[in-house]
Amino acid sequence: MQPTDEIPRTYEEAEHLLARWQDEGRPTDLLVFAFTDPADETVRLLYVSEEFPESDVLQAMTYGRSLEIPFRTSTAMATSQEWEQVKAGQLALPKGWELAHMRQISP
Repeated sequence: MQPTDEIPRTYEEAEHLLARWQDEGRPTDLLVFAFTDPADETVRLLYVSEEFPESDVLQAMTYGRSLEIPFRTSTAMATSQEWEQVKAGQLALPKGWELAHMRQISP
């Protein structure tokens, strides 16, 4: 992650900035999905890659606001198989995350 001269002003700008930071040195198969927070308070991102360890639970790590990102951030990692299980309803997303409010933001 490199410092930024431009602090995101909107929730959507923060999503894209975090995804762009992740693109630096990322796994070649990395997919990034954003899950909208209805209150626009927490940027929720799911990173999908075969380089991540497999788990029985998608656990999100949540961080507070910072100087660079004026929103809380919550990130989770999944393998492509786990992502397929999520879409099939066989593996739960973190609490409050909904497939209906998801969109792919990278690549």
